[in-house]
Amino acid sequence: PRGQMFRSRLARALSTTGGLALGLGFSALVVSEAQAQAKPKPPPPPTPSEEVAAVAIPEPLADAEAIVAEIASEPLTVVEAIMAEIASLRVLASSTDAGTRWRTNGCRTGPLVLVGTGGGSDSVYAYRVAPDHASIMPVGIALKVGTNPSFIAQAKSGGVVYVASEGCVTAVAVEPHEPALRLLGDAQASEGAGTSHCSLDAGGLHVLAANYIGGSVCVLPIEEDGSVGAAIDSKHHAGAGTFLDRQEAAHPHSIRVDPWGGTWAFVPDLGLDTLFVYAYNSIQGVLAGTNSDTRHWRAPKGAGPRHIAFSPLSRPEHLVYALNEMHGTVSVLSHNDSSGALTEKQTVSLLPPDVNTTRQGHTGSAEIAMHPSGKFVYASNRQNHSISVMSVSESTGLLTLHANVPSGGKTPRHFQISPAGDYLIVGNQSSNNIATFTIDKNSGLLSEPTITAMPQSPRCICILDDADAPLKL
Repeated sequence: PRGQMFRSRLARALSTTGGLALGLGFSALVVSEAQAQAKPKPPPPPTPSEEVAAVAIPEPLADAEAIVAEIASEPLTVVEAIMAEIASLRVLASSTDAGTRWRTNGCRTGPLVLVGTGGGSDSVYAYRVAPDHASIMPVGIALKVGTNPSFIAQAKSGGVVYVASEGCVTAVAVEPHEPALRLLGDAQASEGAGTSHCSLDAGGLHVLAANYIGGSVCVLPIEEDGSVGAAIDSKHHAGAGTFLDRQEAAHPHSIRVDPWGGTWAFVPDLGLDTLFVYAYNSIQGVLAGTNSDTRHWRAPKGAGPRHIAFSPLSRPEHLVYALNEMHGTVSVLSHNDSSGALTEKQTVSLLPPDVNTTRQGHTGSAEIAMHPSGKFVYASNRQNHSISVMSVSESTGLLTLHANVPSGGKTPRHFQISPAGDYLIVGNQSSNNIATFTIDKNSGLLSEPTITAMPQSPRCICILDDADAPLKL
């Protein structure tokens, strides 16, 4: 029992002084002390150098030194048993993988991931990505921001994110090293109900929000302290689509400003089967255009455009990849920077032909994202709980479907790819879990996922942009 007590105390001392590697020199020290105790000898008077050495013992080692002295007072057989325990600890330390050591150390380093939740929830949760980028762990305390936080967008300067929740947009300050989340200013009305998406313009001066139920989009200024100001412009859509169970009215599902010049705002409207293109003044935060403008792209009836992705800046031809939720397709559209007009080049199915829809004209595709390399496009499908992996033609930008990978749960509503493109995190809405995949950068294919349970239904994922930079502690 005393050996076990000493083992426990020694392990604690070692952990506070920098790890089990400190124990490498304890064996000789303890045995030497024990032998000295077994055969007492008159201690010689200390030399000046020994006195200095005694004083110079680092303070963090004081507890470990005390434990060694106490162990040394035990009979030699007890000391030998304790040394065997120390040896086993050294073996354990040398065989433990980096992920285990990271978790033991409290998950203090690595990329921070924020998850907004739905189903009546009002909280944003924080997670940390493991060193191998294959799993995540919960950290910090969840922050209440408003009912059903549906989307999270990060500020260009870092340290602040913007959360779209029911009828409003809220700024949240993020301290990634703690980690800690806190509200920054007041929530601001988004000029409509069912706020489903938000994003920032190219200069980081404004937040743009889409209201699925309200049939509108709006622009809100970002104040000097990072908080959100009252909306300064909005656009309202009107009409109906083909399938009245989903398209009984206008349903703008997202809004994004083009990355090439920052002068066009794209709004996929699921209810009206239209990808609206508004001229955008990023200095004033003003949207220009009408519902009938010819530059808008009219999708096939019942397609239900939901989200979009852009081709990388390196591609000469500027392409918009529009995910059509209800048809389960992606349409590749060429963008004219001068007029804003979109021209369809290709539409590709996201699902195998043997997948049957649960109701007429609805496959439930949800999110689309371009890999940072520009070589792959990914999309999530709630119909068969999968992630579609597509390759991008280097010459034309057209897509080829390569695989449908199980999402690791049910109803993959949203996912995000890390800034370096080495992992992908999916929020599975109906199974209340998060799946983390590593990405093969050569083929684009996904690994087997690591699953993390959530206390609420995940609706959106936000990997902070400094994800691959080391954190200072």
